[in-house]
Amino acid sequence: MALLSQNMNVLWSSVLVEELRRNGLDAFFVSPGNRNAPLVSALAHNDQVQKFSCMDERGAAYRALGYAKATGKPGVLVCTSGTALANYHPAVIEAWRDELPLMVVSADRPSELTGSDANQTISQEGLYGSHCLESLNLPCPDPDYPLEALAAKVCHMAQAKNGPVHINIRFRDPLIPMEAPSGPVSQPVLEAAKRYFKNTAPATVYPLVRTSCPDLSAVESILKKAQRGLLVIGRLENNDDRQGAAALASMLGWPVFCDIASSLKGAVGDREIFSLDHPKALALVNGYAPEVILQLGTGLVSKHYYAAILKGGAKYIIQVSPRREHRDPAFKVNIRIKAGVGKFFTALGELKNVSQNKEAAESLVQAAEQVRADLTAATPRDALSFPLIAKIINQNIPGGEALFPGNSNAIRAFDMAGPALAKGVQVVTNRGVSGIEGNLATSLGFAEGAGKRVTAVIGDVSMLHDLNSLAMVSASRAQVITIIVNNRGGRIFERLPIRDFPEIADPMMTTPHGFDFSHAAAMFSLPYAQAKTPNELEKAYKQALDEGGSRVIEVMLDPNKDLEVFNARKSLK
Repeated sequence: MALLSQNMNVLWSSVLVEELRRNGLDAFFVSPGNRNAPLVSALAHNDQVQKFSCMDERGAAYRALGYAKATGKPGVLVCTSGTALANYHPAVIEAWRDELPLMVVSADRPSELTGSDANQTISQEGLYGSHCLESLNLPCPDPDYPLEALAAKVCHMAQAKNGPVHINIRFRDPLIPMEAPSGPVSQPVLEAAKRYFKNTAPATVYPLVRTSCPDLSAVESILKKAQRGLLVIGRLENNDDRQGAAALASMLGWPVFCDIASSLKGAVGDREIFSLDHPKALALVNGYAPEVILQLGTGLVSKHYYAAILKGGAKYIIQVSPRREHRDPAFKVNIRIKAGVGKFFTALGELKNVSQNKEAAESLVQAAEQVRADLTAATPRDALSFPLIAKIINQNIPGGEALFPGNSNAIRAFDMAGPALAKGVQVVTNRGVSGIEGNLATSLGFAEGAGKRVTAVIGDVSMLHDLNSLAMVSASRAQVITIIVNNRGGRIFERLPIRDFPEIADPMMTTPHGFDFSHAAAMFSLPYAQAKTPNELEKAYKQALDEGGSRVIEVMLDPNKDLEVFNARKSLK
């Protein structure tokens, strides 16, 4: 690390970057620009932070988001003035909704230029509105503004927060490390900066106060007495939560459904129900009539869980989640425990003598397993479809790696897929607001933060939204196998009620096209393979796993045949 002292701009930037580093924020995702040159100069001279140069601003923001998913620490976005920070906004919204840490540091022009028609100047303060937990607006660096105050305020913004924060800092010329026309930095300011850099501690220490679970005796009693219980495992935060959920499933012995984002599909014993979205499976669960539903985590892909099961006759619906916001679209949860699943399991203690109707539970599990087998039989193995693509990936992805199923059709296919993923495969999703943009960039950020290879399965429309991120993938040392399922448009609308109004749906919603991605892969110097059959997909994927590195595999999926498979599976009696 080095103190830049040629002018106040680079001196303040040096303190800002170093204070963030001292608080554990050491990964910076930099969007190029001129107004943020003081910040970039400080980063260039601080050898204890990671710097990721990103050409595309929206992709940079999702890349930082993926890093946060992997590490639990905010990625720090650094940008110039104007529309740059507006391009971060979709990822800021996702971070807000998914309660993920993210920091934006935006450079701004002097306040007198706002509203003056000065170039590349907008009102940046409070730009993210209600989607931002906190904002810090800093003036142009001023020798009369104490450096202790600057460091303390930046330190506060760096504390662990379950959502995005925004630091906006104004700069006058000069923006490069050269002496200002007004002369060198004053000696008192320079001495204060040297004292700051001589010390190595954060400006303020914030001891972590760990909250404990509330008294769970009443919940324990409900769980023990339940004759017909159902365990539902949604998106989980970390390994501690996943271990706690798996242990609780074993201890209860209830029928259990695992959402794809739990990373536990096929890993919770022999009482697992593979799907809540198929009408027949849903009817079986409703016929079982659970009196207690214990939901661990939130954000289930299955809309039928919220639309039907939670509107059934369960007496108690217990939700365990540390999330800040209300997470109950059906408005039926009547016991909320605000805690991580791992902490909940530890606090719960051992549940002995659980008095459940084992015969009813076993009957449900066996009937649901028969539905799964029937669906497998109804899925042709000689022609590509979303269910078969998911199955091929599940069968081949190695344990300890990561899977990113893109939004829309892909994640739904994996949510209903079999066989189980290999042990230790972590599933990463963007289900805060479920946008189709930024999926590849998020996958890359996760790969960089976790040090794991990621297999990203993304639809063609999602890929068109995130095409620029192929440049970042190509330049990164992290490994992302990008599997683009090209069914020539937004075909999810052919599965929704709007399909009955073709004059509306086509082309304005389905957006059909005739593109392939071979030239895009070549443009960004990424190895490319195309698969038109199940065997070609499996061969290309195994080759990608064996050879290592990032690459693109494009799966050419006939939308009509895929829709036939979808309808055949859905109509299974």
